[in-house]
Amino acid sequence: MTVDDKKKPRFIIKFALRGGILFFLILAGMRFYASHLEQEVAVTTRAIEQLSMQEMTLKQQLSALKSPNRVLSYCRDILKMQRSANVGVLKKLKNE
Repeated sequence: MTVDDKKKPRFIIKFALRGGILFFLILAGMRFYASHLEQEVAVTTRAIEQLSMQEMTLKQQLSALKSPNRVLSYCRDILKMQRSANVGVLKKLKNE
């Protein structure tokens, strides 16, 4: 055996060890990055849920404001309006 033949197995072992260490470092980095992304997804999901609840509340408030009873009570209580017995409909005549 020559000197180069003796160094060859050491070189392969060192190369494999360095490759293995590099592989595990990359794997650990990817795991930390995946954990970070998972946390961001959870935060975004919570924000979406909160906004959905807020949207539902706003829709309920809007439907309550559009309710005829709500409009009539607002006109009567806040604006002090009264119902009139003389209600008529105006129609626009066609121009001939």
